[in-house]
Order: sequence, then structure tokens, then C-alpha cells
Amino acid sequence: MIDRFGCRFVKLIAIIFHLIGWLALALVAPGRDAFLYAHTSFSSLAGIMLLLTAYTSSDYFSKSRAFVAALFAGACTSATMWYSIFQVLIDAGKITLQQLSYIWMSFGILMLISSFIFLDWRFPILNLPYQFDTKLEKKKIPSSNTTNENSSSNNNEIDKMKWYTRILKRKGVWHHLTSPLYVLVVLFLSILLLPGIFLAVTWYPWVYYITKQDTILTNKYTFAFNLSTVSAILICPVNGFLLGFKADKSKKQKLFNISVMQTVSWLINIVACIVCMFAQTSMIIPALVINCFARATIVGGSQAVVATFFPSEYIGTLTGVMWTLVGIIVTIQYGLVELTDDISRSWRAWLIILALVILMSCHLIQLWWKYIRELRKKPTVTVEQEIITKF
Repeated sequence: MIDRFGCRFVKLIAIIFHLIGWLALALVAPGRDAFLYAHTSFSSLAGIMLLLTAYTSSDYFSKSRAFVAALFAGACTSATMWYSIFQVLIDAGKITLQQLSYIWMSFGILMLISSFIFLDWRFPILNLPYQFDTKLEKKKIPSSNTTNENSSSNNNEIDKMKWYTRILKRKGVWHHLTSPLYVLVVLFLSILLLPGIFLAVTWYPWVYYITKQDTILTNKYTFAFNLSTVSAILICPVNGFLLGFKADKSKKQKLFNISVMQTVSWLINIVACIVCMFAQTSMIIPALVINCFARATIVGGSQAVVATFFPSEYIGTLTGVMWTLVGIIVTIQYGLVELTDDISRSWRAWLIILALVILMSCHLIQLWWKYIRELRKKPTVTVEQEIITKF
């Protein structure tokens, strides 16, 4: 939908779902359980759509694309802290769930204003001149006999193909969906998100066991764990800056930046798995701190890769497919929860996750091998022309 209708149109639909979802929660009362299901469904859809439009919006920028993509990733990751704040306010009697629902629903007005001012849609009504910025999606290549007419005719041929023919021949978006880089980035993101997500699921019983069933202390650690996600708003932009550092100068620099960032993310997650294997008091704070860096680094880095190395015309589809597959793959964590019933033996679950993370070193090998091959290439003097590329 984003690729076909634009970010703003999809965001308007998300706003409608947002209003319905929070209004349903405000109307929840004894005997009205159906409203709770409506809230869960519509607010989830709204959140997913806003997430995808936010990530796709990074293509409105040129030089700072990686930075902006990582900034959006940080904002989305850190947003989970609000649920902890809401819980504290409700438990303290400062506000009711109904009042909170109406307040949160009113934020739809801000979303509506931003959708009209900052983003585009493909309809003539109130259409502002904002488009994806592709000025710096250019590189220099040897001149050839290829012309714009040939390019447009190729696009027309692709449009006329049957959907299954496009898949078999890897035409259009399927060329990028089946790209080894895209496939491994999706798998890399999915597997490396497992430590952070699994820790969030098992954090309370893990800390409860370590603190010897001290409920008050466990609640304090849990509140700190939930609030720690706000650190992503600072960590992700740093990752984006490192990804984009001098990347517009050469392909070598692009590959080097992404290789370093993904390697760092991989190493952090390995350390996170090892730390969480030990149910000791001295491991609580390190696990909390490492989790902040691990989750922020992998989300910001992988999202910046998709926003940077793939065409703007397919960015909505590629982002949507990526997060759909990530959501499906990370559900394997629920099969590991049973291994944590006995916290003293929960290291078994973390050992399995560690093995999966180590397995994803194949993605790092792929990236570094590409970088080495790029270093070996000899520069050639050619007549140059501009074509679309990324970064």
C-alpha cells in the first residue's frame, strides 16, 4: 500500500485505527469484553502501519537517510517505555484507564496534522510537493547504449508479466526480495532480536529468582528494564551516523561501514546471551545495559541497510515483508520459554539462542567477503553517466 498510494494515505488509515482502538479501550467495562479485543486488534494494526510509514519516510532524505532511518528505529524502540509509565500512574491512582485512553486518542490530531504537512500521497487533493529524495541515489558507471526509452520499455514489460512469472524471473520487487543481501539481513535481524525479546519475556522470573523472591526489588529492576528502552533514541542515531559516514564517497566505504556495524551488533548479542546464562545478582545490571545496546544496534543498523541499499520505489514492500518475516521467526522464542520454568537451568534456552546467533556469522562472512572483493578491484577510467543507486 505504501509503494502504491504513498506514506500519507497509509498513515491516514492508521490514524483511523488508532482512534477506534483507544476509543474501544475507553469504553471497556464489565460485560463489554468485546471492546478489549477491538482495542487490541485496531491499536496493533495502527502501530504496525505507523511503524512501516515511519521507516519508509527515511527515503524523503538523501545524505542523512541512514541517520534518519536509525532515528525512527530508536523512536519506535523507545516508545515501549510509555507502558511502564502508564502502569505506574494507574497504580498510584493519578489517572484512570478511561482518562488515559481519551488522552492517548487525542494524539491522533497531531498525527493527522503531520500526515498532511510532511508526507506525500498520490492524489491531487491537497497534494504537497514532497517526494522521495533520490538526488544522491546516484553513482557513476561506464556509459553504454542503454537509454531512458529502453528503461521505460523494460518497466512496461515487467508490468505486463503475470505475478508468478515475475517471481520465477526475479523481476521488479522480486529481484530485491530474493537478493542474498536482503534474505540474510532479514534472517540476521530476526535471530539477533531473539536475545532482547526473550530477555523481556523471562526478565521478571529471572530477576525474581536472583533476588530470592523479593517482589519490591524485582519490580524496581523491571521498571528500570522497561525505561531503559529510551536509550535507543540516542544509540540508534549514532549507529545511523556510523553507517552513513563517508558512505557517499565510495562503495568500499559503504560495505566497510555496514560490515563493522553488523559485526559489532553480532558481538554484543553473543555477550548478552552469555551474561544471561548466569542467574547471579552481579549479572542483572550488565544484562540490562547490554540489552539496551544490543536491541538498539540491530534494529537501527538493519533498518538503515534496507533504507539505504534498496530502491525507493520498493522500500515500503521491502520494509513490510522484512518486519512480517521477523515477527514470524521470533515466535520460536515461545518454544524456549518452557526451558526457563526452572531458572537454575534456564541456561539451556540461552545456549540454543547463542547457537543461532553464532550461526548468523554467515551474514558477516558474506559482507566482509564483498568488502574484500571490492578492495581488490582495480580502478578504471571510463566515460561516466548517472543512474539510480543508493546512499
